[in-house]
Amino acid sequence: MNHIEEQVPGIKFLQVLKDNDAVIRIAFNHEHPYGKTWSRVGREAERVNSNEPTMNLSDITGHESGGIQEGSKEYGCIMHELLHTLGMHHEHQHPDRPFDICAIGTLPLILYYNKLMELPAVRKDMEDEGWSEEDVDNNIVKRLNHNMVGACSQPDMCSCMK
Repeated sequence: MNHIEEQVPGIKFLQVLKDNDAVIRIAFNHEHPYGKTWSRVGREAERVNSNEPTMNLSDITGHESGGIQEGSKEYGCIMHELLHTLGMHHEHQHPDRPFDICAIGTLPLILYYNKLMELPAVRKDMEDEGWSEEDVDNNIVKRLNHNMVGACSQPDMCSCMK
């Protein structure tokens, strides 16, 4: 959070003493029904009941000791979820991305989902998160509308939001 505050003008995170007062509530719950690592996007967090988390980071190791180093996988994952919290979406869903995710043909979603599940790393992530075909469609395949990314935004496939 400090890194984001230092790098992004106008962003300031305030710690509150009671969970009910917090807009962003981070859990470390391996059994959460939404999966192990996720975050609400932008103002979505305001609509979540105050006794529920708006982000889950249960796959992050080292958070208890503060032993997460900048540039590590864990650091990138935390940044990714915090940027979701600030309203950023996945870069691969940018409406102007220079590729088509369904480039393997015009496969129906179920066949596309099965092809993705054949990739070991993807299969593990999707099984760990409990993703359905609809989740894959919403989080990987579908392009966002231009009004969701802003007029001056260009796809950045080097971003931690890919």
